[in-house]
Amino acid sequence: MTNAQSPVPGPWTPERVRMLKIAVTIMTTLLIAGIIALLYGVARQAAKLSSGPASATRPALSSPATGPATTPYAQTLALGQGELRSVSADNGSIILHYKGEGSDTIIVLDPLSGQERGRFQVPRR
Repeated sequence: MTNAQSPVPGPWTPERVRMLKIAVTIMTTLLIAGIIALLYGVARQAAKLSSGPASATRPALSSPATGPATTPYAQTLALGQGELRSVSADNGSIILHYKGEGSDTIIVLDPLSGQERGRFQVPRR
């Protein structure tokens, strides 16, 4: 005579185990999809960076009819006595802050051609 008793019910019923397996499968699928999307994004950015800007957007420095080629930054800025305080780049421009004898000068340059876009005199008080 054996005394067979039914097992004590625990928290892991067959229905809960099935739901847990479904949840793990869904989360694994989302994780794999996220990793694939991340790798695709990295590859796309790397391809975009390696291609560089289109050659049509770069200005022509010289043509055969105009003579010898000149470099874009072959000009000299007439500023007088003073010192260059800062150089910064912002919104497609190079900005020079020059501290001269009587006033400060802010010069805006085009980074592609090297040409001066504008000059501002700021008098000192």
